[in-house]
Amino acid sequence: ITVFGFLVQKYISQLGLFENIHVEIRGNQFIDSDRIIKEVEPLIDQSLLSINLDNIQDGVSFLDFVQTTRASCILPSTLIIQVLERKPVILIIHDNQNLFMDINGILIPAEAHSIRFFPVPIITVSKGVDDIDKFHLKVSELFEFILDDYPIFYDNLSEVIVEDDEWTFISDSKTRILTTSNKLFTQLNALKYFEKTVFPNRELKDYSYIDIRVAEQVIVKEKYRKG
Repeated sequence: ITVFGFLVQKYISQLGLFENIHVEIRGNQFIDSDRIIKEVEPLIDQSLLSINLDNIQDGVSFLDFVQTTRASCILPSTLIIQVLERKPVILIIHDNQNLFMDINGILIPAEAHSIRFFPVPIITVSKGVDDIDKFHLKVSELFEFILDDYPIFYDNLSEVIVEDDEWTFISDSKTRILTTSNKLFTQLNALKYFEKTVFPNRELKDYSYIDIRVAEQVIVKEKYRKG
């Protein structure tokens, strides 16, 4: 049996049956397939039977915007790489640095082409942030809450301006929502309740600003009205 196996292996090697590997990339939308292939090429300079799939997965998972990777083989010569990409939920601009953040709080470098590809709300940090790591954690917790409990607010959110202890949320319709940094969750819950109360006669887009910085008060100014 051993001799037969050796002869079969030698015969296959001579035929090159498991060589000339074709790499098939699946699941990627933003990351270019050529970029992934370039990463794995040094790891597939041998036959398909001798490829280390764990090394392939680790190499691709190291790339920005890759969340998980699964590599598998289809004989005689196809390597399939299934990619799950990270989906940014916010773009943070601070000290001339641009960083995406996904729902898990993972930070990803953001460049011009990726910013064009992912049209997410922007957080502009003007001043008042001393501990940037603590700030990133707060942003992660806040947007996890918003996406779970108040998704309609996220869907219409354009920008957030952070300055000192105040956060100003700006909607796609240019409505400004004024909040304080130490009570963001409470105030956004109050906004959600206010939105339900005025609907269907009014929507958030009907207001120039909504000030919820004072406890148990909602101060508004309607658009297209003087005073």
